[in-house]
Amino acid sequence: MAIEAENAAEEAREIVEKCISCGMCKALCPVFSVMREEAISPRGKALMLKNDVYDRILYECSLCKACEQRCPLGIKLCEAFRKARQVLAANSRETEANKEMIKNIRAEGNPFGRESKKGAKLYCC
Repeated sequence: MAIEAENAAEEAREIVEKCISCGMCKALCPVFSVMREEAISPRGKALMLKNDVYDRILYECSLCKACEQRCPLGIKLCEAFRKARQVLAANSRETEANKEMIKNIRAEGNPFGRESKKGAKLYCC
């Protein structure tokens, strides 16, 4: 694993090791409310990271930070998930959709892969 990936993994671990696994984060999580699988819940992902498990399931998060609003300890779970995604990407374990989006941004300047009309913005920010 590259140094950047090792650093990202360590940072993710440091964030989630404070988690007490109370499950309050699940209440507002839009992904969990649809999928209803414990592994996909913020608590499930935090437990995975505590155990140094990096799986593509970490992409099953909208990074909306709803879990952080509900966390009684104020743990920045989305930051940990973002760091974990860096580890996955560094090890060439990103999703096909993610690869396509990155390719489109590099080629066309937007995630849709379409040439923008003159003056139109197909991307945010």
